[in-house]
Amino acid sequence: MWNIGAFAMASSLSINALRHYDEIGILRPVQVDPVTGYRRYHPDQVAQARLICSLRAVDLPIEQLRQILDGTGADTQATLRRHRSTLADRAHELREMVKIVDGYLERGIPMEKVTGCRPVQIWIGVRDRSVTIEFYESVFGARYNESYGQFEFGTWPGDQFFLLTLKDWEGDKAHFGLLVNDLDSVHKRALEAGATEFGPPQDFDTQPRTSFIDDPDGHRIHLYQG
Repeated sequence: MWNIGAFAMASSLSINALRHYDEIGILRPVQVDPVTGYRRYHPDQVAQARLICSLRAVDLPIEQLRQILDGTGADTQATLRRHRSTLADRAHELREMVKIVDGYLERGIPMEKVTGCRPVQIWIGVRDRSVTIEFYESVFGARYNESYGQFEFGTWPGDQFFLLTLKDWEGDKAHFGLLVNDLDSVHKRALEAGATEFGPPQDFDTQPRTSFIDDPDGHRIHLYQG
């Protein structure tokens, strides 16, 4: 048996990460001393620990990581394809941010006077928090902040910054819209992740291309082509 320090060195995972993965059931030690709480690992666990390290290094969400560890090779391919699509969307957002910063460097930062307001946060009730987290992470690439129980869309400060906060289900349903880079692919990805189609992607004369879906908890989401 190896103590947690030796296992951390062999697996490239930090001691804090190993403790966290034990707590959430991703990587359990073989033995935990009932008195001291010291964790002991077997050398055979190094391969799984390194797999976890590699997948977290590409920012694979915990719930998708859990699916890979528990699933088959086909499940792994499907999960990685969804994650790649999410990363591609995020890369597009980052490229757009780089363009904005380049504009600031060339022309200065505009200091517009605030004349109104816009929504920056909405609360939704959820039945199964893990299912909801998996849905919004895999479909929209939102970052879930466990400390505050909310998703973060965009980056603060920024015009696209928006918070989606989770609360216990009380029978109420939210209704909101999200601007996406590729409406058709996001709509398809949402259906594959458990959403229900309320209205397929369609073009309008007075607004961007739009579709309508209900997330796994029944909250209505308008998807708008950005």
